[in-house]
This record gives sequence, structure tokens and C-alpha cells, in this order.
Amino acid sequence: MERPHYEFEYAIPREVYLFASMGRHGKVTKMVKFHMVRSDIANLGFGDCNDDGSDFDDQVITDNGDMEMVLSTVIEITAKFLTKNPEVSVFFTGSTAARQRLYRIIISNNFVVISKAYEVWGYWRGAWHPFEKNVNYEAFLVSKLF
Repeated sequence: MERPHYEFEYAIPREVYLFASMGRHGKVTKMVKFHMVRSDIANLGFGDCNDDGSDFDDQVITDNGDMEMVLSTVIEITAKFLTKNPEVSVFFTGSTAARQRLYRIIISNNFVVISKAYEVWGYWRGAWHPFEKNVNYEAFLVSKLF
């Protein structure tokens, strides 16, 4: 989407992406993890790294004042993951209703650009549907267009 984002690194032994959020609460290390739930679907999870760096907390509210940069970075990481794994679709959902709504808004506001490179589906009323604006989806699935 060509938006500013934080630099990130791929941590091979743990198969996660790491980056630092910089804001009013200082430096907060974030983790993005893709967990394969099937051979063709990866679940995207992200949040603040825990103290020992072995996992993340997706319930914490960091409030570091850099939400757009953080989400832009997660989008860039997802794009990189899909480029490296074009046969895989990425599944994600918000850990709270507010986060779910935020993800829907981001997709809606950028759908023209997103839809040029990715197919986006929303899960609603027990089935997957092509993404449409103003639908309160329970989850999302994104695939790279071929």
C-alpha cells in the first residue's frame, strides 16, 4: 500500500517477524507470527513481545501513539509472507470487537489498491464471501492474486 512502516526482521529460529514500535511509551518490540493451520492457510497473529521474547500478547493495549505505523508494518510483513508463500492464504481476526472493526475499516479504505494484488474474503453468517464494505465480518482471508 506504499505507506510508511517500521523496518522489520525475520527471526529464522522462531519463524516470526519482529519490529520495534517507537512512541510515547518508548520502544516496544512487536511480533508477527504466521501459524500454519493447514498446508494452504496460515493464521496471522501479532502483538507485543513478552518479556523473554518467546511469544506475544495480542490482548495488550500499547497506546504508543503509532497505530498507523504498526498496522502498516503488519501489512508489509503480510505482503512479504504472501510473496514468499504465494500458495498460502492468510487468515486473521481481531482479538477484540474493536480491533476486528479496525481491520475491516483498513481493508475498506484501501480496497481499491489491495484488490489489485490480493483476493480478500470475509467470514459472515457461517460462510466465506468476497469482501464487501460495511459488512461486519467475523474473520478475513487474504490470498495473493496470480
